[in-house]
Amino acid sequence: MKRRCLILIPLFMSVFLLSSFAHSAGRDYSGWSSSQGWPLSSGTSKVKGCLRYCETINKYAKHYQVPPELVIAVITQESRFEARAQSPKGAKGLMQLMDMNSVGIDPFDVDSNVGRGTALLARLLNQYDDVRLALAAYNAGEGNVRKYGGIPPFKETQHYVSRVVAHYEQLK
Repeated sequence: MKRRCLILIPLFMSVFLLSSFAHSAGRDYSGWSSSQGWPLSSGTSKVKGCLRYCETINKYAKHYQVPPELVIAVITQESRFEARAQSPKGAKGLMQLMDMNSVGIDPFDVDSNVGRGTALLARLLNQYDDVRLALAAYNAGEGNVRKYGGIPPFKETQHYVSRVVAHYEQLK
């Protein structure tokens, strides 16, 4: 009996956790639009392509008026939805925030990281009024976008921008 319980408990917990994520209450974005005119998702909190943390992504996407699909595309490229991801250059968390952008928060905390990363993305989108330039600044820094008068000639940044934009377009 003891052995059977040890096997059934992890199985029960897995089924419970999966079903609670699959049936979590969603947000309704119908009738909601961004002041910048970007298309935004409608329907439930499970935005296409969202693997985890969908409620948090939707909360901050709505708050900062950034398409949730763009946030998902950035997270996918930056960390593949791994909240504890850390790059060799020191970027941390889901949205791979550098220390200068994560002052005062725990960059590995999902809510803090997505909130700060989405706020940064919103600021860059408003500043550049161009998704590609905003993504280039997110990846290579605003100074490099300014220095080169557009997307910097770094292969990493050019690939980053194309991959994120392509994924974003797929999700829309």
